[in-house]
Amino acid sequence: MKKKVFLIAFAAAALIVAGCRSNTKKENAGKPACCTEAVPTEKCASCFYGTYEGTLPAADCEGIRTTLVLNEDTTYDLTTVYLDGKEEEIKTSGVYERSGEDLIVLITPSTGFKTYYKIVENGVALTDAEGKSAEGELAEFYILKRK
Repeated sequence: MKKKVFLIAFAAAALIVAGCRSNTKKENAGKPACCTEAVPTEKCASCFYGTYEGTLPAADCEGIRTTLVLNEDTTYDLTTVYLDGKEEEIKTSGVYERSGEDLIVLITPSTGFKTYYKIVENGVALTDAEGKSAEGELAEFYILKRK
């Protein structure tokens, strides 16, 4: 009798564990293995969803504090604050497209204006339309770091 109860309990535990593993596989289905890493690298440019923050350079103030959220459903939320003493928050939402392996194109819905970011290790870098990043001593300031 004890063996029967033990076998039933063991079988139930095995089913529960199998069910948990099945859910994990479903959540990650279709995603490369590196998408489960906390900080994706350039090697896995398809794992770019998330929040990025930084302060971009500006000619007429101390900078532009920027937060970019890229969602899996190809939508984005962009929040910018010009550090000019007024510090008014500007929020924009829209859709983005992928161009090539590592370029993300933000499209402003009201105007069709496009902003380009290149996926780099631990972040995204503001670029021109061809995906060329800033060079020189200010280059690092054009990168929004993954949060």
